[in-house]
Amino acid sequence: MPDASRYSRWLVSGVFLLLIGATLFAIWYFTRSPPPTPIEEEALVPDPAPPDPRLVFDTPFRNVKPEVRYVGDEACAKCHQSVTQSYHAHPMGRSAAFVSKGMTVEKYHPSGRTVFSAGSFDLEVERSPEGARHRIRLREPAPVAVPEVVLPVEIAIGSGTRGRSYLSVEHGSVWQAPVSWYGPEAKWDLSPGFRLGHTVRRAIQPACLYCHVDRVEPIPGAENRYRQPLFPKQAAIGCERCHGPGELHVAERNAGARPQGMDTSIVNPLHLTPELQLAICEQCHLQGEERVNRRGRDLFEFRPGLPFEQFVSVYVRHPDIASVNKSVGQFEQMEQSRCFTQSGRRMVCTSCHDPHKVPSPEEKDAHYRQRCLNCHNKPTARKCSLPEPDRQAKNDSCFTCHMPRAASSNIIHTSITDHRVLRKPGPAPVARGLPFGTSPLIRFRSGPFTPPQDELDRDLGIALARFGKKGVKELADRSDIRVLASERLTGSLAIWKGDADAWSALANTRAERGQAAEKFKAATNAVTLAPTSEPALIALIEAATASGEFDLAESTAGKLIQNNPHASQPLVIRAFVYLSRGEWAKAEADCIVALRIHPLHPEARVYLAICLYKKGDSITALREAQTATRLESDPRQKAFLMDFYRRFTRP
Repeated sequence: MPDASRYSRWLVSGVFLLLIGATLFAIWYFTRSPPPTPIEEEALVPDPAPPDPRLVFDTPFRNVKPEVRYVGDEACAKCHQSVTQSYHAHPMGRSAAFVSKGMTVEKYHPSGRTVFSAGSFDLEVERSPEGARHRIRLREPAPVAVPEVVLPVEIAIGSGTRGRSYLSVEHGSVWQAPVSWYGPEAKWDLSPGFRLGHTVRRAIQPACLYCHVDRVEPIPGAENRYRQPLFPKQAAIGCERCHGPGELHVAERNAGARPQGMDTSIVNPLHLTPELQLAICEQCHLQGEERVNRRGRDLFEFRPGLPFEQFVSVYVRHPDIASVNKSVGQFEQMEQSRCFTQSGRRMVCTSCHDPHKVPSPEEKDAHYRQRCLNCHNKPTARKCSLPEPDRQAKNDSCFTCHMPRAASSNIIHTSITDHRVLRKPGPAPVARGLPFGTSPLIRFRSGPFTPPQDELDRDLGIALARFGKKGVKELADRSDIRVLASERLTGSLAIWKGDADAWSALANTRAERGQAAEKFKAATNAVTLAPTSEPALIALIEAATASGEFDLAESTAGKLIQNNPHASQPLVIRAFVYLSRGEWAKAEADCIVALRIHPLHPEARVYLAICLYKKGDSITALREAQTATRLESDPRQKAFLMDFYRRFTRP
């Protein structure tokens, strides 16, 4: 099951579509201004990409080169059958599967239909020989009939150890269904972060699939569209995720070539420095709060044997607002431990974990105890102070005391193992709050491969812009985050004017009264440099709408719809543009199509209600508006939706 922190990236990861209607309205209402004065034309072209680490990094391994292709686990199994079999029993080797073919770990009702409730909704998990479906329906009748939503699910994400979530594929777009299976409690419930009504299915961004499946090929600019077949080789994470692409290695072995000394045709992590060994694990197990692709680089370019931070900058929360017990936070915890720091930073994940095999429940305590004794069995090492009878009662397990499990702070029905390896475990530190003007994000690590300061400022600026747009509860209404982001982005863009990601991020920092012209320019530059980028297109729609440039907003929204033709949100965005210029029939048409895709979309129903009122049908309009509030669970959002309706329908 994808962890909640990963979901927050899809949310991650740069565009907060779930609140786009509220954002657009706020921009339009509070920053309405005359059209911006003409901007001096700039001959913007993308900046030349910096040197590719796959080509210039000093490494003996030849398969890091970009032209070496992936071959899949079947090619590995021909020579490495036993280790391939044991790996496929490992959770990583079972990270994804087709529902119709994978091993069933969930518990279904004998009837094939499992029903549970979440808020105002009933959800049903249906399993039959033909496949699996998730159904979502409003429990109580609404003023306007709301049809149930039926989502066929084709792909299970997760080994089932902690849980599973489910994906559907539609015309190359990948969506997450709102129901997940939680293994530790053996129950069905909402997937982490889902608010039914806001979203009945969630767009799955490339960064999420990167960590949960073997390989996919994202369509540039699109949020959740991929080249088909979705999985060119296999569904689950394979051998090449840690050893790199195997084409060169397989070709040389098939030709009878045998290495003299170290085999340089494929990465063996044993021959890497501790920093480069950790980089292999970082690519998925170091999520942080925000992950920013380095300038000119892409996450999917990373190869084992190279420094991960030359492709991606990872930012974590400032310690004063951090949560220790968050899922996918083990990397941060480990590097806080005395085991890590006193090892001279030589400790790595594989010091304790075997990536090829998971110990059986009967072997688990002894297995990890031996890992501890590899360092703590020296004559000078501190001995366990627990009395022998107490130790035996706990099966002489080191991690029972020093790595206790606690409830995850960001994913329900799940616990995490404390990787701080405390000598005397205690409660997690309480977040203290952050002084105004202090960056809420810090770069995870400054190591031997840290980029220059101007590159760091650029990456932090983008991370802060994304973080500020999320509206994090602890930092609500903190305008200083936008200021901190803007300062860094402005400085970066003075150096690299052709940086589309930086222009798009800068546009998102311009949310104050009187910043419409600046937002318009930044968003225009972003779209000029990256014409198919959905974050850039959305930023330009917001800016054009706020500036009264409705023709541009409409045409840009049309491009967004072309980019993702089977999503409801682009249609809702264009409907708002039509509402803003009083084109009720066009807005109504977009709302109707959006509601066919997503009948539970409250904003689409409010927009439709406004259109009906403007056409003279005030009774049906009010019923639609009331139905929209029935779909929304947050009292503040309920009030906002009705206020929005009244503002447009006020005599």
